[in-house]
Amino acid sequence: MKIGRKANSVLTITFSIITMILGALFLFGFIISIDVVMLFLGVTQLFGGLSQINLAQEMNSKGKNKGNKIVGGFSVILGIVIIIAAIIKIIL
Repeated sequence: MKIGRKANSVLTITFSIITMILGALFLFGFIISIDVVMLFLGVTQLFGGLSQINLAQEMNSKGKNKGNKIVGGFSVILGIVIIIAAIIKIIL
C-alpha cells in the first residue's frame, strides 16, 4: 500500500478517536464546546471520504468502484459542510 493511500486511513482513524474522546468529555460535562466536537467530526468525515475514494480507485469491479466513489464524494461534501457550519458558529 502506498504512503498517500495509507495516510488517509491513518488520519481517519486518528481523528475519529479524537472525536470520540472529545464527545465523551462533552457529555461528561467537561469544558469542551460542542462546536469543537463538530469541527473534528467534519474533519473525520472529510478524511473518511478521501479514504473511500482512494479505496474505490484500487478496486477493479465497476459496481463497487462507482458506489464507493459516490459514498466517498458524499462524505467529503458532508465533511466540508460540517466544517463550514462549525467555523461559522464559532466565529459568530
